[in-house]
Amino acid sequence: MNKARATTSGRLLTLLAYALVLCTLLPLLWLFSTAFKTRVDAFSMPPKLLFEPTLDNFRSVLEQGDFLANYANSLIVVVATTCFTLLFGITSGYTLARTRSKGARAMGMWIILVRMAPPIGFALPFFLMFRTLNLLDTYPAMVLIYLTVTLPFATWLLAGYFQGIPVEMEEAARIDGCSRIAALFRVVIPSAWPGIATAAIFSFVSSWNEFFYPLIVSGRDTKPASVAIQGFISSAGVNWGELCSAAILVLLPVFAFTLFAQKGLIRGLTHGAVK
Repeated sequence: MNKARATTSGRLLTLLAYALVLCTLLPLLWLFSTAFKTRVDAFSMPPKLLFEPTLDNFRSVLEQGDFLANYANSLIVVVATTCFTLLFGITSGYTLARTRSKGARAMGMWIILVRMAPPIGFALPFFLMFRTLNLLDTYPAMVLIYLTVTLPFATWLLAGYFQGIPVEMEEAARIDGCSRIAALFRVVIPSAWPGIATAAIFSFVSSWNEFFYPLIVSGRDTKPASVAIQGFISSAGVNWGELCSAAILVLLPVFAFTLFAQKGLIRGLTHGAVK
């Protein structure tokens, strides 16, 4: 009796899981289907489930030179943000993990408080500072303001991973002749690959999807795709086909980078399990 009840509960939980996954995927399914519809099919009521797909929406989006430039701006800023996040996140996280002073603990609390602060609290000060320094509508300004989103999380995440790595491994490397920096790169970082991959994924996705900050500090020369995509919504109406096509193009780098970084995450977990 208990076995039958457990089997029934397992099936119900499985059906519930499938239902939740389906509800999550429905917006994406609608997005992909609308991207391949003509304007008439996109506005048809009730929505057409069977239609002749077309690539005109993608062709129209790609033929717009401004959107491709905005797409390139996003790639430049996001790649730079991810690189600087990992560089400063690894060094600062390692410092927090290996330093036991009160100053280090206070700095750690300050970092997490910065992450908890609302974005509007940074927007105006950064805008005034960048305007004074003539940095508005520049890549350095975009990267600096994106780091306020990605760096605190990466620092705390990597500090937790570094704390789980035995100090004796570094001491053994120091005895073998490695300096502290060499031990960091040869021993600590390879053992923290899962955390580094997770921080990279978070940094890339968060900065790629950021909308509020670039809306304030970017301009014609540095406007990213996340801001430019709203150009398909105008007073004349919403061009659903082109909007959904542009949204798919914006999703592709996030999907590709997540798959790439996930390999490093799995490799790091497997490496740690073997050790």
